[in-house]
Amino acid sequence: MKKAIFISSILATLLLTTTNSASAAEAKFKVAVVKGAIGSVDIAKGELASSIEKLTTNKKDNDFYASKMSLCVAYLQASYNTESESTCTSAINSLESLGHANSKVRYLTALNYSNRGVARYRKNQLTAALKDFEVAVAIDQNPITSANLASIRKLLPITSVDTVTELSD
Repeated sequence: MKKAIFISSILATLLLTTTNSASAAEAKFKVAVVKGAIGSVDIAKGELASSIEKLTTNKKDNDFYASKMSLCVAYLQASYNTESESTCTSAINSLESLGHANSKVRYLTALNYSNRGVARYRKNQLTAALKDFEVAVAIDQNPITSANLASIRKLLPITSVDTVTELSD
């Protein structure tokens, strides 16, 4: 797909968010899919098998960022954590190839980093998840990325640093 058409498609895209409760006590993360993308309605309804089937059998749209983003979330919500992380990475790579030229690309890239952060959290890769959430907020601070970063920070142990002050004569 040519970059001009791709960017035009991004500009016309609205996002649908769903809440994903992780298995740890009180851990709640939000994930995002592109509204109107193949499988997004099925994901919102919780029909994950149907969504995954549509997304994996549709070869025509297989490389499009919206399909990768939706498949990442479908795998995540179906607890296919390894597939989710690699698919989120593919979605990130497809957007990163465009650079961060406009706010829509930055927004979608941040959401994909945030989605991958949830996938990594599910795999108990807490440091990697934290880094993804931090990168997401650095690219585009929005309610989803900010909430996910705040959620993981609540779960991580606080590192205490002892300071010693010496007085000299």
